[in-house]
Amino acid sequence: MMNATVKEMILSGLNEEQCRAVTAPEGPVAVFAGPGSGKTTVLTRRILYLLEQGNSANQLMVVTFTRAATREMKARLEQIAPGQSKEMYIGTFHSLFFRMLRESGEFPPPLLGAKEQAGWIREILGQKEQPADEETIGTYLNQIGLCKGNAILPGQLKVQKQKNVLFRDVFSAYEERKQAEGVWDYDDILLAVYSRLKRPGFRDYWQNRFRHLLVDEFQDINRVQYDVLIQLAAGHRCLFAVGDDDQAIYGFRGSDPRFMLKISEDFPEARRIILTVNYRSTEEIIGLSERLIRKNRLRQPKTRIGTGKTGTRINWWEPEDENDEARRILLCLRDGKESAILFRTLTQARAIIDELVRRNIPFFVNDGSYSFYRRFQVQDMFAYLKLASDPNDLDALARIINKPKRYLFGEEWLDALWNLARKRNLSLLEALPHLPGLEPYQIRYFKEMREHVFSLKNMSAAAAIRAIRETIGYDRYLKAFAQETGSDLTSLMEPADELLLAAEPFSDGQALMEHAKKVEARLKIPDEQAKVKLMTFHRSKGLEFDRVFLIGLHAMVLPHYRSLQVPEQRKNAAWEEERRLFYVGITRARKELYLSASKTRQGKRSGISPFLKEMGFAGGEESDRDPVLQPKRLPEAAAWRQRSREQPQLRFSHEEVAQGMRVNHIKFGEGVVTEVARLEGVAPGRKIMVRFADGLQSLHYELSRQLGLIELHAKKP
Repeated sequence: MMNATVKEMILSGLNEEQCRAVTAPEGPVAVFAGPGSGKTTVLTRRILYLLEQGNSANQLMVVTFTRAATREMKARLEQIAPGQSKEMYIGTFHSLFFRMLRESGEFPPPLLGAKEQAGWIREILGQKEQPADEETIGTYLNQIGLCKGNAILPGQLKVQKQKNVLFRDVFSAYEERKQAEGVWDYDDILLAVYSRLKRPGFRDYWQNRFRHLLVDEFQDINRVQYDVLIQLAAGHRCLFAVGDDDQAIYGFRGSDPRFMLKISEDFPEARRIILTVNYRSTEEIIGLSERLIRKNRLRQPKTRIGTGKTGTRINWWEPEDENDEARRILLCLRDGKESAILFRTLTQARAIIDELVRRNIPFFVNDGSYSFYRRFQVQDMFAYLKLASDPNDLDALARIINKPKRYLFGEEWLDALWNLARKRNLSLLEALPHLPGLEPYQIRYFKEMREHVFSLKNMSAAAAIRAIRETIGYDRYLKAFAQETGSDLTSLMEPADELLLAAEPFSDGQALMEHAKKVEARLKIPDEQAKVKLMTFHRSKGLEFDRVFLIGLHAMVLPHYRSLQVPEQRKNAAWEEERRLFYVGITRARKELYLSASKTRQGKRSGISPFLKEMGFAGGEESDRDPVLQPKRLPEAAAWRQRSREQPQLRFSHEEVAQGMRVNHIKFGEGVVTEVARLEGVAPGRKIMVRFADGLQSLHYELSRQLGLIELHAKKP
């Protein structure tokens, strides 16, 4: 029997739903924990509860998704139950499964690090004469991880399209090299445990070894991880899964919200508990996010509510272009508040990063290893600019000699050209048409190339980029490359379009490249203490900020057109994942939220995201007000009934509250109402300003009453 004092300590500060989750009877439990609902607290308290119930620490396996989450969990447990965390299995899937293999007498080979993996893929792509910039390498590694997360190896891929054949060949070469060098990557650890569980001895031992499995971020697991967990829990059936199907955004890695919903199929007796209270955000932000996510069908139905905190209305911007958008953000940043700038794709960060670097404003980029200026298309065009400045730059010349095709292959010509240039006292570029053995058409190509490259020196940066693309023929090269490889042409052209926009402020190509060097240097020294953070929607999950800017909210960007290039039967699932991604971005904000979609993108007119339209914004009118439009008017009585069903807090709307009345808040204590204002929109009611001992607080009166946060003293002092 648990000591009453210990139980009170474990449950202190928890709401009713959180208490239900922490004290749930043994057996399968699925806890749907939304943004700001205190899921880490619930998971920590659940562990303490199980220990106080008499479970041994070494019978608990606790799975987190990142090493940082593991450190945080251990630190929390160590404060409350010193020494216990060391006996538990706490860690990521990879670390725990590695430990399982070691305890079973297996000694996995050395593991490839992320840099080594990227280096191998870069070499393999280079051998196949394919682009090998960071984004391309990252895409291949994600696709390899997706396959292995679904227990699919190269030999099982039945592909026909050229780009898929290329991927299979790269995947196969990568796996063959690992085998030849006797190493594993981290996905091999998961596959090893997955396969070992088919052996009765291994399976029986580990099923008996753990009495309880507790898993954080359950919505992010892939098929291999899910199958392993289900097998480990098959005997005791004590699986405690915490996650949010509305935040499942890693489909490209193999995660699927259906795994969270599937728990009830594999464990029909499973309890479902929903943590509905969002302690993070204001009512305005919660209401907007709810209006969006309710459009999804593949989800556990749920309602999210706040704690009565009201804040500024949602800000809607329609700047002229990306540069105007960046300038507006910088004006806001002058107040020094903590801010996050979130975007769907890395290319969208270019304009704001350029402005931050120009104005020497400290910032932190979560994807610090990436720079727009390292994209292979950008580096190709920079090679032309380098040649214009230094016609003896052999590396630059070798890079673009066949972009577009000029039919000079192999490496022998490099030495021949170098010797010819020295012999005739010419630059490499000038000597190129005089190489022995050239066909007449090649001589013509190289003479044209020489003249065009030299002409770049006298152009502005934007004019030079345009000339490289149109006159020299770099766009023609990209189109041919897309056709040869089956790659998406729009994706290939995007960095070229963005570079043209980036080049506009610079007098010549050299100035543009100097700026790019400054950006590179800044990104190599990340400032984690900076008030301004930049990251993709994906990277932002799990974080929160006082103020959030969501930029580039255009059609074809959100949802991203590439994410929708799937078979027809998977289209709806792809749309819903993109909608969840936007939901994650919105719910990172605590107090202020800005939504922005410029009128043009990369110099072309662009419509707003259809998700904005779903939330009520039709476009064409800039406002600092909530973009959620008022619903159509209903007959008064019917409207009241509907609002009462959707807004249960309205049962308190008849209560009188006026300036000077006293309230008692469970956290802030006793206070005096100083102001009362009417609230409309998605969370109707009254906003009250209350002066407590620690200062003024803004509260949503009806929601605070609904949640039991405040009591009203009827009489004025």
